[in-house]
Amino acid sequence: MKTLIDESDLTVSGLLLSVLVEGSFLSLLSFLHQHAPDPITRKIARQVGQDGARHVTLGIAHLTQHAKQDVRQLDRLAGAIEQHHTALLNTTGLNDEVFDALILLAAGSRQPEALRSGWNKVQLLMEEMYQERIKRLRRIGFSESSARSLSALHTKNFM
Repeated sequence: MKTLIDESDLTVSGLLLSVLVEGSFLSLLSFLHQHAPDPITRKIARQVGQDGARHVTLGIAHLTQHAKQDVRQLDRLAGAIEQHHTALLNTTGLNDEVFDALILLAAGSRQPEALRSGWNKVQLLMEEMYQERIKRLRRIGFSESSARSLSALHTKNFM
């Protein structure tokens, strides 16, 4: 989060927040809603996801407008994603306890077959996050190949 706070350019900060961080959390919140162990958690995940979706939509609209006004913005934004990736390259990634909790949550039990299923569901979550970043980057104006490359630079800790 420090890299977002330290960013002085509102457009770059919006990109990092809307496309990378909050955008990925939309997938995570959807996952939590789907696998919530109780109705309250399910409702909270849904409502927070709805609020986050509004933030992401606004951020994408802002970035799209900037890119339409000056296509060179895309190069600058791509550079910001690359710089963000480099700054976080040595981060440890997703905390093991969080990863295990997501697997257990998706599994619904501690049975070996359920845990395998939970692990597969978490892998699908990671793929969904990747694909959704591509879609958001494409909406802003990036080419398919650029969007794929930039989405792949996303850090393992969802930031």
